[in-house]
Amino acid sequence: MNIQSLFGMENKTALITGAASGIGKGIAEAFAALGCAVAIVDIDKNMVNQLETEIKQSEGKAIGIECDVTKADDVKSAVETAIKALGGLDILVNNAGIGKRSKAEEMTDDQWDSVIDANLKGSFLFCREAGKAMIARGKGGRIINMASITAIVGVETGNANYAASKGGIVSMGRCLAVEWAKHQILVNTIVPTHIRTPLIEKLIQQDQETEKHFLNNILLGRLGEVDDLIGPTVFLASDSARFITGQTIVVDGGHTAK
Repeated sequence: MNIQSLFGMENKTALITGAASGIGKGIAEAFAALGCAVAIVDIDKNMVNQLETEIKQSEGKAIGIECDVTKADDVKSAVETAIKALGGLDILVNNAGIGKRSKAEEMTDDQWDSVIDANLKGSFLFCREAGKAMIARGKGGRIINMASITAIVGVETGNANYAASKGGIVSMGRCLAVEWAKHQILVNTIVPTHIRTPLIEKLIQQDQETEKHFLNNILLGRLGEVDDLIGPTVFLASDSARFITGQTIVVDGGHTAK
C-alpha cells in the first residue's frame, strides 16, 4: 500500500461547520490544501464568503454556505447544497458551537437552551442529514464531532451548559458509530483542551487570570493552537483511520493525564 495514499485527501469532499473562524477555519484550510473540496458552513455570511474566496485563490475547491445549525431546514438545505456543489459528501466535521457562561445557580433558561441547541442539537442535525446522504450514496463516510475537555473533566468556569452539550456529543458519537457501522460510516469525536481561538483570546483579555487558570491544568505548559487539531482531524478523515470508529481522541496537552 502507498503510504502517502493513507493520508491523502485528494478527490474527497467535506462539510465543516463553524468554519468561518478559529478551529473550523483551520480545518477547512488544511483540507483544501490537501486537495479536498470543502463546504464552509457558518452563520456568518461575510466570513464564509471571504474564506471561500481565499481558498479558491489558493487553487482549492470550496463553497461557502450560510447556515443556522439550530434550524433543521437550514441544515437540510446546507447538506443538499454541499452535495450538489461538490458532487457528494465523504466527510462531515461538526465543529460549530457557542458558549454562554454563568454560575449554575444563576444560569437562565435561555443560556441553557441556546448552548444545548447550537452545540448538541446542531451536531445531531448535521449528523442526521449527512448520515442519511451517506447511507443513500452507499460509499460509507466519516463523521468527526468536536467536543471539549469539559466532556471529561469538571470545570468551575460557569460552563455546566457547555459541558452538558459536549458530553452529549461524545455519547451521541458512540451511538451513531454503532448504528452506522453496517454502512461503513465511521464516527469519532475529538476532545480538545483550551485552544487559542478568537473566543479564548477574548476571555483572556477580559481577565488575565483566565490564562493562568487554563495553564494550571495543561502539562505541556501552553494553550493548544488550532494547528494542534489539524493533524488528528486529517488522520480521522483519511484512509489511515479506516478501522477506527466510536472513539474519543483526546488532544489536551496532558490535561487528563493526572
